[in-house]
Amino acid sequence: MRARERDRFKKLLLERRAKLSGTLISMADEALKPHGGGHDADEIADMGSDQFEQELTLGLMESERQEVNLIDEALDRIEDGSFGECLGCEATIPTPRLMAIPSARYCIACQSYIERHGSLPGDHDED
Repeated sequence: MRARERDRFKKLLLERRAKLSGTLISMADEALKPHGGGHDADEIADMGSDQFEQELTLGLMESERQEVNLIDEALDRIEDGSFGECLGCEATIPTPRLMAIPSARYCIACQSYIERHGSLPGDHDED
């Protein structure tokens, strides 16, 4: 991959990471803010709704944290020169796939295999 393309993907990844970091901060503020602690029926129902929303927010935060980790891994691959190579078969990941998912670690064939079988053949600690 040419340096210009790597720079373009690095910029995309850094922009996405910055956006996710801001979202994570605002979600953390929302999820961790104290809620009312009343004892009448309406307040108890509200507490249940608040707890559900908090759990949903924490789940979304975990998902976004995982995406940040994938972005960090992609940035590391840019630095070591392996960005755009499939971690499974070492084939070049097509540019349209990287444009859609800049943190992609696998070509479509390997990703499809992982989704069907849980991992690549002989690979016991990846996806």
